Amino acid sequence: MKNALIKPALAGIVVLLFSLFSAGASALDTSKTILCASLEVLECVDGADCEAVFPEEVGAPTFMRINVKKKEVKASVERPPSRIDHIEEVEDRLVLQGVEDGRDDERDGAGWTISIHKSTGRMTATVALDQAAIVIFGACTEL
Repeated sequence: MKNALIKPALAGIVVLLFSLFSAGASALDTSKTILCASLEVLECVDGADCEAVFPEEVGAPTFMRINVKKKEVKASVERPPSRIDHIEEVEDRLVLQGVEDGRDDERDGAGWTISIHKSTGRMTATVALDQAAIVIFGACTEL
């Protein structure tokens, strides 16, 4: 019950902060570094319903820094940035895609997609794993 109250409150604070930072901006400037915050994270497993989780429960980032020029997504201070393999602009969205090989001793490779609505900064990201997926909804702004 306590977590059910804390999650919406934290999401509301993050949305308020992002709306303050992005007030007056008509479009996301992709020539600058972009900061994205995860507002809702879902873990979906084949044969079961999707479940809302905290980002750290599934190894998802709470914040990501995206540098389109360098083709990099930095989601952790401990790990090197992920390489963006494909960049496409579709309507008013910036779509980024990449692949992570994972560790040699585990089946943890994944493909990922990040879609950012340039006018609103709203983000949808997915990570496709072996019979599972992580779905992240969030908000982005320029740094």
